[in-house]
Parts: sequence; structure tokens; C-alpha cells
Amino acid sequence: MYAIYGPYVLLAAIAVALLVAVNRDLISTIQFRIMMIGAAVLALAWFVFLGAVWREYG
Repeated sequence: MYAIYGPYVLLAAIAVALLVAVNRDLISTIQFRIMMIGAAVLALAWFVFLGAVWREYG
């Protein structure tokens, strides 16, 4: 059941990371952009997976 909250926790972590990045001027680095895009793709994929499983077993 806790896996349902995974994407939301990850998105909250992304929001905090973005605030830190803006304050420290890290937003322009390629490494930071790659990490943010990767985290967003992971959250989206997990959300889609949970949606498919939820329909099948719900």
C-alpha cells in the first residue's frame, strides 16, 4: 500500500531539490538536469505501472 505514495514522495523530493538548485545556482549544470529528468521519468513510469496493476487487481 505504501508503494502508491512513491511517485508523490519522489515529486516532493524533486521540488525540494529544485529549490536548493535555484538558491545555489546549480540549475544550469547538465548533471543536475539529467538527474531531474531521470527522477521525473522514474516517477511517471511508476505511476503508470501502479495504475495498470490497480485496474487489474482492483
